[in-house]
Amino acid sequence: MGNKFILLVGVVLIIGMFGCRSTKYVPDNAYLLNKIEIESEAKDISKEELKYYVRQKENGKILGFWRFHLGLYNLSGRDAAKGFNQWLRRIGEEPVLYDGLLKQKSNEQMRLFLNNKGYYNAVVTDTVLYKKNKKAKVRYSIQAGERYHIGNLSYRVDDDSIRNYVLKDTTNALLKSGAPFDAELHDKERSRITRAMRNKGYYAFRKEFVYFLADSALGNYTVNDSLIVMKDRIVLQGKNDSIINHRKFKIKDVYFLVGYEPQKALDGGSDYLNSFESVEYEGCKLLYGTNLDFRADVLINSNYIFPGDYYNQDLVDKTQRLLSELQLFRFVNIRFKEVVDAVNDQEEGQLECFIQLSSSKLQSYTVDVEGTNSSGNLGAAGSFKYKHKNFMRGGEVFNMGFRLAGESQRSRSNENFQTLEAGADATLTIPKFMVPFKIENFRKRYNPRTNFTLAYNYQRRPDYTRTIASGRIGYSWKSSALVSHYLAPIDFSVVNVPYIDPEFQKQIEPTFLKYSYEDHLISSTSYSYTYNEQSVAGNKNYHFFQANIQSAGNLIDGLSSLVQENRSKEYNEVFGIRYAQYIKADIDWRYHIKVNPINAFAYRIFMGAGYPYGNLTVMPFERRYFSGGANSIRAWPVRGLGPGSYEETQLEYYNQTADIKLEANAEYRFKLFWLLEGAFFVDIGNIWTIRSSGDEDIDLKGLFEFNKFYKQIAVGVGTGARLDFSYFVFRLDMGIKARDPILPEGNRWVLGVQPIKWNDMAFNFAIGYPF
Repeated sequence: MGNKFILLVGVVLIIGMFGCRSTKYVPDNAYLLNKIEIESEAKDISKEELKYYVRQKENGKILGFWRFHLGLYNLSGRDAAKGFNQWLRRIGEEPVLYDGLLKQKSNEQMRLFLNNKGYYNAVVTDTVLYKKNKKAKVRYSIQAGERYHIGNLSYRVDDDSIRNYVLKDTTNALLKSGAPFDAELHDKERSRITRAMRNKGYYAFRKEFVYFLADSALGNYTVNDSLIVMKDRIVLQGKNDSIINHRKFKIKDVYFLVGYEPQKALDGGSDYLNSFESVEYEGCKLLYGTNLDFRADVLINSNYIFPGDYYNQDLVDKTQRLLSELQLFRFVNIRFKEVVDAVNDQEEGQLECFIQLSSSKLQSYTVDVEGTNSSGNLGAAGSFKYKHKNFMRGGEVFNMGFRLAGESQRSRSNENFQTLEAGADATLTIPKFMVPFKIENFRKRYNPRTNFTLAYNYQRRPDYTRTIASGRIGYSWKSSALVSHYLAPIDFSVVNVPYIDPEFQKQIEPTFLKYSYEDHLISSTSYSYTYNEQSVAGNKNYHFFQANIQSAGNLIDGLSSLVQENRSKEYNEVFGIRYAQYIKADIDWRYHIKVNPINAFAYRIFMGAGYPYGNLTVMPFERRYFSGGANSIRAWPVRGLGPGSYEETQLEYYNQTADIKLEANAEYRFKLFWLLEGAFFVDIGNIWTIRSSGDEDIDLKGLFEFNKFYKQIAVGVGTGARLDFSYFVFRLDMGIKARDPILPEGNRWVLGVQPIKWNDMAFNFAIGYPF
């Protein structure tokens, strides 16, 4: 099935490239917009920024030259009534015909944009080059002139009551004397001032109260800015508008409307809330239906709006976010109403706050039968998952799951073998920081959560059977919208290996690797830092960065060394099980670039190392790195690469692991038609051991050494096809070995140098993007 799918994709791509001439559907006396060029003297303004204001774009291209979608459209016949022709035109792209009116609009839009960036003397001209083959190229030429800069920046605050606030806040101003003039930055400064005033209690303060007067008539390419803050303007019934000072607002009452239903409120009018029960807690009023399903402190702990406090926009937004994160409500809406009996000309106003909470279903379960993918190995799995969002009436989230999975993998001799995995896990997440000391300020600032997890996993492979029982206590919190943290001070795993294939045991017996396949205990502490722009990037480029550090065995080693019976042994045990000691750290950086709706680039760099010491001088198998497979270097099978230039020839099953991993990936992605996407990629990297394993061949070829590790880098290239169903992506990648480190030094390049053999290729079926 996979080969047929690849063949079909290949045929479509070839037809799209060479199918028909690009001007097939260009009418007489019309021209295909073949190319747009921008020549600009404004070096600090990118051409991509300018191209945004071009009102007419040429047909989309893949690889910078291939009008694939136009080619599909041109494959259609003249008879638009035929279904196949309609389908080709729907998945393809209609030819973009040159339009002189849109060209003029583009000129004007770019000129206005440059003016707003401080290029007041910019001149935009255009040239249209018509070709005999019914194609046209438009060239925009920009003579930018000198860019204006901000000279003096003065402030005029008409309202005496807020003048000090505004002037003291100028240290945070976005506009600086000497900086290039930028109208967008001026608008951001208006928004910043508005936000600052609303955080000081000025609920009714709006962006319209702030404006600029710019004087560019002084010469020397300088703009003198005057920032003006107006007084408030209110409308009094039966009277003319009144100009008054801005008023601060205090919160008079806070109402939590639990179980609020907008449609019922609309239908019931003012009588809707009369049927609600009411209770007061810490100054706030909780209104609810027949029952309050959770403790009142659940709401109060996530609330930062209280009677007697001044209005603060940041705290309102934080309350909105924290209440939404509780998972108890389908939606959260915070509204304010000015108290009507407040006198309009008094210094302070009053607000009533209504927090509308629409209840969510508290319990759910799912039963799934699904196809699975583990680093490129396909299989099937069945699972049962249960979730309770209010487990102990405190907003605690309880998750429990059972899973049974089987996968089909290939050995070195290309024979299929089966693996079986079964497991169960349970996690309780409490919306508090459960520690034996008080950290109220930390709780209010970061809203941490505590996670308790228990899990059991059974794994069966032809070469070994393994069980893992684990427990973990962890804390998670977000220090900003982009940065999250996870700390697991207690992470406990007991690994039992009841069966090892005799041949496999024979191979690892002389090496330190045998300790990875013995019963052992892992007691660790770990911390993860994650920076992720994806949630706020929208259609823009975004970064992802994660750093992890883990230390295992130190605390338990200190305690076990006090036990008398351990002092006479080569190593210490806890409950008769040897424990591991190591430190491990890694980083994962990714960068996604969206060029346009058709083309995108993705990059990743991964670096990690683990160092075993003390009680167990080899990293536990579960904590070692591996390379190869659908989410790594795709020209090699999972666990089929490394360490270094070492070639495993004795073991039938791929199982190569090590202590150090370096990897870099680059991928070019492009949309084709329907759900289909394509990709080209390059993967480089390898794994290495950090200390002697006891096997002379592995030590010679697999140890990390600064003077030769770069010579052992593996390089894989390839192409892929993806089906994007929005909620998941089905991926098929074909990797080819371009540089194989197991080959003799000086002859390791394969692609373009040596004939490509079947063993130099790998096919990876996977769910989701590799990174």
